[in-house]
Amino acid sequence: MSEPEPVRAFQVGTLEVLVYENRSDLGRAAAAAIADELGKLASEEIGSIGVVFAAAPSQNETLAALATRGGIDWSRVIGFHMDEYLGLGPEHPASFRRYLNEHLFRFIGLSDEHLRLIPGEQTDRPSRVCLAYEDALYTNPPKLVCCGIGENGHLAFNDPPVADFHDPVRVKVVKLDKMCREQQLHDGCFESLEDVPTHAYTLTIPALTAAPRVIAVVPGARKAEAALATLRGPVHESCPASILREHPHASLYLDRDSAKLVV
Repeated sequence: MSEPEPVRAFQVGTLEVLVYENRSDLGRAAAAAIADELGKLASEEIGSIGVVFAAAPSQNETLAALATRGGIDWSRVIGFHMDEYLGLGPEHPASFRRYLNEHLFRFIGLSDEHLRLIPGEQTDRPSRVCLAYEDALYTNPPKLVCCGIGENGHLAFNDPPVADFHDPVRVKVVKLDKMCREQQLHDGCFESLEDVPTHAYTLTIPALTAAPRVIAVVPGARKAEAALATLRGPVHESCPASILREHPHASLYLDRDSAKLVV
């Protein structure tokens, strides 16, 4: 099966923007790009390859396509994730660790020795968790970040009130803003807004943009305003994802629904 072709392709700043007909085509195309990048890294790099994965329903099609795609040497990959709710264990239905295991890791054989995951259930000394995860990031610096963009323009859990393009740390605990928590409810992760945790661990903006390659997957009509702000608004923490316009090698994958305000 040939790879889907974009219906539109353009550039904003240094950010490559690719628009696909629907979520399915977007997912297959993004998975192909991720696979190509992993192949390139495997041929250029010695040792392990750090990769950061996003965990959200917006990534379903991409991860499904990636999980069944052949020709990837997953034994070289050290898997990180972008964020985790403070206070949730790995078996909680809304845990991002559980999501990634169910949608990707168990299919590609990434065992615990190849994973560096945030222990969200550790709440007594969160600063220690942040420092330990920073150490893991410095030990295996991610070469590729596979991310989404939130309805409020966030990257990971860097919501506008707490996002800092010059953050001095790589991992921190943040308070989630209301729009971010409402998105988790829209995504079906929780039964009520009161059930959505108020705080989370997150990789910071500099931790994400330090990777040489970023592939952002953003389907769906609910992301149209965020796509507009990302591409047409100022590069500012009021829309954290706008920083992608200054990344030297980032690509934004949209479908017609998410791109409807920008094309």
